[in-house]
Amino acid sequence: MEKKPRVIDHEFKEWNERMIQKYDPDAFHHHPNPLIRFIENKRVRSIFKMMNIEKEDWVIEIGCGAGNIIEKASTGILFGTDISPSILLKARSRLNQRAHLFLADAQNLPCKGQVFTKVICSEVLEHILEPSLALNEMSRILKDRGIAIVSIPNEPLINRLKNIFVRLRIFKWLFPKVPEKMNDEWHLHIYDLDGWLNLFKISFKVNGIRSVPFPWLPLRYVVHLERLE
Repeated sequence: MEKKPRVIDHEFKEWNERMIQKYDPDAFHHHPNPLIRFIENKRVRSIFKMMNIEKEDWVIEIGCGAGNIIEKASTGILFGTDISPSILLKARSRLNQRAHLFLADAQNLPCKGQVFTKVICSEVLEHILEPSLALNEMSRILKDRGIAIVSIPNEPLINRLKNIFVRLRIFKWLFPKVPEKMNDEWHLHIYDLDGWLNLFKISFKVNGIRSVPFPWLPLRYVVHLERLE
């Protein structure tokens, strides 16, 4: 299942900036609800467990936001990019030159081909106009057998659970400043897991999937992808 984009190309950057001001992604890592903080922390830990960064790795996070994820990398030569100037300023302040940061569109990266050994793209693809273009770019900039770790929301399940909380009239109390349906706001696409996997398999081999926070409660999927030769 997919929700077609509501935004046209020349309006995207301005619209995305408005969404960042409304739903600051940095704030989710410090959300007052401990469940949201737990899920965010579990997602970040899963990314690094699956990636296994080595000292010599060139690692880039696409859609790095305020740098909440890339700052957790303990080694490697680190890069980050985002389309939002305001959120990138937060990343510069947080990372303090630990990573090379630059402004760019995930669908058209200003990078040479086959430069990086590892790519992180976490909770980004559902926000952009053409996820397939971003995936093609990720494949292009990765070296042969390079690894990409992608995390995506399980939107159908999330929306079903939100609907239960709304009917019980406790949603706004449990999740302040969280929309009842993110696909009415910042998420431009909805896929189930099979839909995402079909998209990934155009450019990558799928090597593994983790459900976050638990296998029986897959609110997020963290997917290990290997560049096709």
